[in-house]
Amino acid sequence: MKLRQSASLAHRPDGPVWHVSWSPRGNTLASCAADRTIRLWTSSTGGGWACATVLEEGHQRTIRWVSWAPCGSLLASCSFDGIAMIWRCDDGEFDCIASLEGHENEVKAVEWSASGQYIATCGRDKSVFVWEAEDEQFDVAAVVHSHTQDVKSVTWHPSEDMLASASYDDTIKIYTQDGDDWRCSQTLSAHSSTVWAVAFSADGRSLVSCSDDHSVILWKADSKGQFERASAQEEAHDRPVYAVDWQKPTEGENLELIATAGGDDAVCVLAVSASGQLEVVCRQPKAHKGDVNTVGWNPSERLLASGGDDGEIHLWRCEE
Repeated sequence: MKLRQSASLAHRPDGPVWHVSWSPRGNTLASCAADRTIRLWTSSTGGGWACATVLEEGHQRTIRWVSWAPCGSLLASCSFDGIAMIWRCDDGEFDCIASLEGHENEVKAVEWSASGQYIATCGRDKSVFVWEAEDEQFDVAAVVHSHTQDVKSVTWHPSEDMLASASYDDTIKIYTQDGDDWRCSQTLSAHSSTVWAVAFSADGRSLVSCSDDHSVILWKADSKGQFERASAQEEAHDRPVYAVDWQKPTEGENLELIATAGGDDAVCVLAVSASGQLEVVCRQPKAHKGDVNTVGWNPSERLLASGGDDGEIHLWRCEE
């Protein structure tokens, strides 16, 4: 298996691209960066990609994360300015319809639940906020203070109202709903340094995490739904691993692929072997000129987006 670069998109020339997010149909890619802008990229008739929209009248500081709602018409963003914003798209025009304020300082990540009913945010204030979204009104459903340090990212279970977070305290927390509240139901401890990101498998029975300790760890749920360490991959990267994304299976493809990105300028593709081990099936060195901060699989095909400190977004075709 190999990665073939199919496009290079310049978000900004003098600073990092922090995050990319594909729309549910896979026809639009959102990116955010230190220049306080969100850019929306769409494919053209000839198969190329171009910037269709720039959102620059929102955040006052670096935008750290963007996330599409399952409906495809709402986009969430969060920033070091301490605010998360909700953007609505009408006929290609984006307007900010809500500002979610509650974090004390930098908001590091924002993600929609699979149902679209909830939004999770996390930040430097060590907290995870769960917001309830109803009729484009967004209210705080819970604030959880389970981590002891900066919370780097959050991700939702693909079908249940279950949330996972990764932190500077070297742990992963799992949150579930308890009546009208949310609580930490499990703490996963196997990394020896900052956990940067986590991602669920398509069936929700497995979880993968990446860390400053250079490792990628696979976790599997037992019969009681508790996640246990199943295997680890420590040779994919030789510097911190900043991002991970688990591909959702597409028609005609049985192998679910995991993409990782790190401070060694590389992008890797991993797969879970028949014996349950994480195996490297492809490694792309020098994927960017500097740290690679984000990776994201297109939901409709084996197309991978990456963003790096070089201010660029690269699109990669994953080929046999």
